[in-house]
Amino acid sequence: MIIIKKYYFHYNDNDDKYYVEKSYPYKKKASLNNKKEQLQEDAPEEARGWAYGHEEASSEESQVWTYGRAEDIYEESHDWASKYKEDKDKKGSARESAFRALNLTMPQNVPANTFVKAVFPTEQFDLANEYNPITSTFRPKKDGVYSIIATIGFSPNDQMLDYRTRIEIRVNGTTAIAIDNDFFGGNTPFVNAVSVSTIYNLEAGDRVEVFVQSSIAGTIVTSEDGSHFEAARFPSPTNN
Repeated sequence: MIIIKKYYFHYNDNDDKYYVEKSYPYKKKASLNNKKEQLQEDAPEEARGWAYGHEEASSEESQVWTYGRAEDIYEESHDWASKYKEDKDKKGSARESAFRALNLTMPQNVPANTFVKAVFPTEQFDLANEYNPITSTFRPKKDGVYSIIATIGFSPNDQMLDYRTRIEIRVNGTTAIAIDNDFFGGNTPFVNAVSVSTIYNLEAGDRVEVFVQSSIAGTIVTSEDGSHFEAARFPSPTNN
């Protein structure tokens, strides 16, 4: 392989094409320019696609490729550029994943020292159809890292007693991935908000639910601000 020279190229997000810069670091003589252009004309169509172009607004991502005369061979950096474009296309087509649901209609009784699954039947949004408001269950369709948040409003039956309220985010029924315990003193005549949040690596099909327990009997109240359940996927690598 005869290496003619190195060129810098840039990927243009606007038209999804690569462009070669007009100013080359080694070029000074017109004869070299003519030789380069002739080699580009003689190259196969795929090679010409990488060699031609003009300078336009481009993103910061850039690579270096080396052009050879014999078999129009490109160095490994050509593969790096292809991989960058392939990864970019994958990211651009990644499914968005986020939902939020409320409990505006179904007060729940919580017996003392008994776990109760919290319900959130009012769906505000669900970008990828992953939340079931009937079962109050979130099942992601993609592997990835998710932010998960749950809050309930709890009112004890006897407001004169001290008590604690516990809220859990569970995956697949038994594993509590996040827990919060709140203690409230007696003579607290208002609804208490109990909240838990986490960032967790979920697999596609995992079952995510919220469970609540209190040391004394009470009620999960219905209000827009008091009881809600939400999750969203961070940009992260996926295998499916």
